[in-house]
Amino acid sequence: MEFGHVKVERKAACVMRDGITLYADIYRPAEEGTYPVLLMRQPYGRKIASTVTYAHPVWYAARGYIVVIQDVRGRGDSEGEFTPFVSEAEDGYDTVEWAAGLEGASGKVGMYGFSYQGATQWAAASQHPPHLAAIAPAMTAADLYHGWMYKFGSFDLQSCLPWAYQLARDTARRKDDTEAEAACSRVMSDPSGVLAQLPLAQGHPLLEAYLPAYFDWLGHPSYDEYWSRLNWLDAFKEQPVPALHIAGWYDFLLEGTLQSYNALQAQESRPDCFHRLVVGPWTHIPWGRKAGGTDYGPKADGNIHLEQLAWFDYWLKGEGGSALKERQPVRYYEAGSGVWVEAEAYPAGAEGDSRWYLTGTRLPANGASGGGRLAADAGAEPGRAADVFVYDARLPMPLRSVMPQDRSAQQDRFEILVYTGEPAGAPLRILGAPEITVSCQVMDGPTDLIAILTQVTPAGEARFLSVGRTEIGASGGISGWETATIRMRPLAAELPAGSMLRLELSGSAYPLLLRHPNGIPLQEAARQGPDALQIATVAVDASGGASWLQLPILGDTSE
Repeated sequence: MEFGHVKVERKAACVMRDGITLYADIYRPAEEGTYPVLLMRQPYGRKIASTVTYAHPVWYAARGYIVVIQDVRGRGDSEGEFTPFVSEAEDGYDTVEWAAGLEGASGKVGMYGFSYQGATQWAAASQHPPHLAAIAPAMTAADLYHGWMYKFGSFDLQSCLPWAYQLARDTARRKDDTEAEAACSRVMSDPSGVLAQLPLAQGHPLLEAYLPAYFDWLGHPSYDEYWSRLNWLDAFKEQPVPALHIAGWYDFLLEGTLQSYNALQAQESRPDCFHRLVVGPWTHIPWGRKAGGTDYGPKADGNIHLEQLAWFDYWLKGEGGSALKERQPVRYYEAGSGVWVEAEAYPAGAEGDSRWYLTGTRLPANGASGGGRLAADAGAEPGRAADVFVYDARLPMPLRSVMPQDRSAQQDRFEILVYTGEPAGAPLRILGAPEITVSCQVMDGPTDLIAILTQVTPAGEARFLSVGRTEIGASGGISGWETATIRMRPLAAELPAGSMLRLELSGSAYPLLLRHPNGIPLQEAARQGPDALQIATVAVDASGGASWLQLPILGDTSE
């Protein structure tokens, strides 16, 4: 049959090595001929085909591709039981080889898609199917522990728990449990109740019935054999295929995408296998011009549809070679300047002195009106005491997203320490992950130390830039002084002259990060109820160069 001037074959069967049949829709160019294949494997129903971020398969088919959109095992019409990620390597290999042999196929297969559909690419490519020629994983991770589930060393509850209910909803539908499907939909529309539940692994009967893998994710809080089986990066590196990495500065899987690219960037590039990175001012959905209420302009989409088409045209058709090969490997959107920047590597490397010391006046650093300062000089006023904040886990400090939103109201709170720099005399360009080194002491720990970096505008707004987390303190009583290091979330921004850097230190960033209950290790507290929520006190030495902020500075644009 025809749809949108291309040929469509619906529910094409593909038999896996264990006899399970998976089903796909196939879109073909209207004209007879031989064409390469673009494959997407996804768990959300193949009719959707990731059109929340991608062009419909009709668009690719009209440009000379056979497009295969497949339901993964246990989803949509496909047979078998769905356990997230577990079967995607072998099933992906079998599907790639099947797709390469389709009628009219050239034998070259490329894979595309984002999020779970990106993970299916890494999984399949780790098995090295002979006919897989290139991939374009977007907003995803090849290492599910470090790049997806536990990016800051604690479980990403805010992202993973609502998503678990989304996956459970679709399983409930397959089993005709309309009541459970509706209940999951209600949680998805307002997850605040389940996010606040303690213990984390109890009180989720819908997940027990329809997505027990959620409890596996929680039950393996450290990187172990369970997670090593879901880390496809090392196996991929042994025999890589060209990969176009697509990320968003405001996507919750940013670190996962950058981790994968950095690992491949460290390998020697070859004419027959090189990689590219594109990072836009995007959230997970959509990839447009606005994020967090900020308009990034008409060029913010980065021509991402054409970018992907050019990638596959080169590797699957041999077209457009010189333009793709000669361009710089990295292209990213720089907030502030509003331009797309090309670079030889990510990150490009700091220039000059990029260290700001935590210091201040004799006033305590509690709140933005306090005496906390960020300065190039480590000196402080004589007689300055240690800065102290109290973190009550029952009343966590809020941070709901990584969008560039104003935090000035929260920074008036005295439960946090605030260190503000002087107005910049020239524009400041940042690319990469800020790093915080803090000399601190804990009473009634262990607890979390959270760092949040913002840009203070001349108008007084404090726009979010980055966040990071680490656990500090021994169990119970008063610990000795320790040095904590926090590697923060990467960013790319040009801060204009007149703006100021501001650093927050506190014990929580809820619900973006899992709140630490204090007094017992976080992993143990996850199994306990609300009574585990206690109070911890943290002292910070902000004198004599004991604590500092390190920024990856590219230099200014005033020259």
